[in-house]
Amino acid sequence: MASVMCVFSCKKGDTTPTQPEDKTPSDKTDPEKPEEKPTVKLTIDGKFEDWAAADQTKIKSFKNNPDSPWDAVKEIRVYANADFVYFYIRYNHDSLEEQLDLMEGEDGLPIRLCLNTDGEFTSGYENYFLECYDFIVEGAVATGGEFTDFDGTLHQRVQGAEKMEWKELLKPGNNLVFGKGSGDEYEIMLAREIFNNAVPADQKMGDKFSAGVRFYDIAWGELSNMPNASAEEGEGNGWGHLLEITTDK
Repeated sequence: MASVMCVFSCKKGDTTPTQPEDKTPSDKTDPEKPEEKPTVKLTIDGKFEDWAAADQTKIKSFKNNPDSPWDAVKEIRVYANADFVYFYIRYNHDSLEEQLDLMEGEDGLPIRLCLNTDGEFTSGYENYFLECYDFIVEGAVATGGEFTDFDGTLHQRVQGAEKMEWKELLKPGNNLVFGKGSGDEYEIMLAREIFNNAVPADQKMGDKFSAGVRFYDIAWGELSNMPNASAEEGEGNGWGHLLEITTDK
């Protein structure tokens, strides 16, 4: 996993030098040049101060609807730039502690990152969200009762001879995703270039796409669905609308 961290950390530019305090006259801002927009810098390290410090107007977030059938997750956030898509997860402490205690050394807490990239919501997988989605990245965030690094398999929903099926596009260990957690929080980063190289040309991730996250227990029982709605708004099951994500450029 150390090599995975290197791949990502080398691309994030975490070591960009800061501007010196003592500016010379030549350092003054040129009024004819457009002002540089501040960027959101996130590091996947199991520390979450950077999420709190980031420009929240560029991050799409959703808190659990108290009227939904699930309460295992309190909040998710999604941010996308030209290179990566970042996911933040805040679990319900009591629910998380209960699930980790049940593992007894087994891998567990599977999640699915759900993505729609073609802007068409009537074909694809039609369960758990009110819009169909075409791709999932599936993996687990814990093992042995503790958070572990996230890895995952990329699947596409395709029409088979008799029914809709999941087609495996990328196996784990492909550097598509990486994640870390601590306490009640977890964060994941997805590499857009690797994703786009694996999916069909007409479904590559562009400036706008939609996302949601599904959460399960070690027996693949439903724990949460984010975003979600009340039972009434979600047609009796708490399904919610996918988050609409706009890339920060």
